[in-house]
Parts: sequence; structure tokens; C-alpha cells
Amino acid sequence: MELSEKLISLAQKYESADFLQKDPSQFMHRYYDARTAETVAFIAANLAFGRREQILSHVESILAAAGSSPVDWILSQKYKNLFPENNISFYRMYTNTDMRIFFDTLRAILEENESLGAFFKKKWQKAVEEQGAGHEKEGRIYLHQVIASAFPCDCALLPHSKDSAAKKVNMLLRWLVRDSSPVDLGLWTWFSKKDLLMPLDTHVMQQSNELGLISSKSANLRTALELTKKVAEIFPGDPVKADFALFGMGVDSSIQQSAL
Repeated sequence: MELSEKLISLAQKYESADFLQKDPSQFMHRYYDARTAETVAFIAANLAFGRREQILSHVESILAAAGSSPVDWILSQKYKNLFPENNISFYRMYTNTDMRIFFDTLRAILEENESLGAFFKKKWQKAVEEQGAGHEKEGRIYLHQVIASAFPCDCALLPHSKDSAAKKVNMLLRWLVRDSSPVDLGLWTWFSKKDLLMPLDTHVMQQSNELGLISSKSANLRTALELTKKVAEIFPGDPVKADFALFGMGVDSSIQQSAL
């Protein structure tokens, strides 16, 4: 079987409702209100690194504290009870203070805007207009960079380097932009899925190297662009559909190796 056929087949296999069972994308599906779903997606995606069991348990603890309305919980600043201002670790290198800064920013956006999506749509359109007018002279801008720029530099959860692959934010964008999917919500119709970038998860990086899709072992923006361009040839108009195939392959490979 040719590589393209293999990836198409695997993407169809893994992009299913079953994928949600062990993935942090499951949390946003608990809410029917779009404003709440995308807010929960922001929380889950930005904690999505490390062991999956630990990711799920930490997101679960936040949502348990938030109760039935995570947005109201944020707007009422009740998250400050969960995240006192100190340098005690909440999850890995993220301290309680890091988490508070993150939620402070979400609160500020939600207070002034109908939704996170409405805010980032305006911010993205302004960035595109400024670039078109010649105000941006440092090359192409990307939506993950626009999103990160809305958070202060001392917010450790968001990547502020222009060279960052921004794996978590690009995964979040897959969740919120791609439509007609049992996994991704497709809420942000103002952005095209053809312009999404591949999230460079460890599994994705490993499988992409093994399959010869990329030659770099550095998870940076250049590699994300290289891989996205490559898989766009296989999934024209929807390059990050390949994420399901490569991630699924990587997880299965890890399980097989651990069983040996």
C-alpha cells in the first residue's frame, strides 16, 4: 500500500467517536453551548502535554470545580479559589500562579466579547488587514501567534516565540475549525481548515520521521510548515486530517512496544 493510501485509511479509522474516549478533546463535547464548549476546549488543549491519564485527570479536576457553567465560574473569578497565587505546581511546570494568569486572561476576553471565537476573529482580521497594509514586515502571520499574543508574556501556558510549533494551540485550532467530524467541533467557521497547521505531538513527530514525511527532529514552526505542506498533498483542503493517522499510529506503536 502506498503511503498516501495508508494515511487516508488510518485517518478514516482513527477519526471516530471512539477517539474521544482517551483524548482531551472529549471535554468540549460535554457542552451544547458553543461559548462554553470553546472555552472548555481552550482549557483542555492548553494542558494537553505529558501523560494522557494525567492530562485528563487535571482537566477533570478543573471542570469539577467549575460545576455546570465553566464560563460563569470564570467570570465570577471563582477559579482563584482553585488557583491561589503561589508557585506550587498544579500540573508539571505550570504553577497555580501560571494557571491564574491564564484564567485571568480568559475572563478579561469573555467579559468584553460575546465569545472567545468572536474576539479572536476580530483580532485575526485586524492582523491580516495590518499585514496587507504593510504594517507587518516580519513575514507571514499565523493564527496560533495571534492567539498567543492575546495572553501576557508571563502566561506560561501559551507559546510566545515566533519559532514555536505551538502544538497545543494548533491542536486547539483543529478542534475548533475542522467541521463534519465526530471529533472536531467546527465552531470557528471564519477560518479555513485548509490553512490549519499540523500539531507536532511527540507521536506525530516520530511517525512523520519514520515515514520520511519530514527529516527534522526539531518541533518548531519550520517543521510544522514542512509537514503540513507534505500532508496537504494527501489531504488537499484539509491537511490536519493527517493528525489522526499519524497520532493514532504513534499511540498504537507505543502500546505495542510497552507490551514487549
